[in-house]
Amino acid sequence: MKALDKNEYTDYDVSHVFNEIILSHLDSYNGKKKQQLKSFLEDLQKGGCISGMIGEFIYHNDCKAFYIKHIEDLEGIKEDLEEAFGEPVANRYKLPHYTFLCWLCFEEYCYGIYRDVFEQ
Repeated sequence: MKALDKNEYTDYDVSHVFNEIILSHLDSYNGKKKQQLKSFLEDLQKGGCISGMIGEFIYHNDCKAFYIKHIEDLEGIKEDLEEAFGEPVANRYKLPHYTFLCWLCFEEYCYGIYRDVFEQ
């Protein structure tokens, strides 16, 4: 899906895994692929990973395994965000670091797609 290529994080290998996660959720939405993507991204913006809508990131053990596998990319995305914001990103829910990073990076990745594809 071409819309998933429009993202500032495509240089990170984890972007391919994030795209697979996104694509695996689209069938539960109505419309053509682009409308399904928009609906999915809007739902994620409303509820976030904390809502449990991303099965891959519900359990801390799953997040820990994902974090270990993609540690350099996730920490890199976090550093990019902190550089853009000019301040540290706060873990306001006091989550385990690995869960926080999975949620933060996935949500930011998805928001970047939404912004680049649907807010032009």
